[in-house]
Amino acid sequence: MELTTTTYHQRGEAMMTQTVLPFKLEVTNETITAHAGLVVFGEFVHGLGLNALVNRNLPKPGSGAGYAPSAFIEPLILMLHGGGRSL
Repeated sequence: MELTTTTYHQRGEAMMTQTVLPFKLEVTNETITAHAGLVVFGEFVHGLGLNALVNRNLPKPGSGAGYAPSAFIEPLILMLHGGGRSL
């Protein structure tokens, strides 16, 4: 399964096209948060279909008002990948 494709501008610069989440990557000289790269990892997680896998293999909520397992697992994975050390 291919998540992204690479195209080249006339100047020979490579550009990665979006496929899952609605955002584009651009170069900037502005100050941004150190965790801005987590959005790329988040897109990777979505592209792998991790949410569906988690929801299929972990127990469902006990009531009709409960949250899906992926609502807990995805933020946990992003937090740990972003440098979190404890819950």
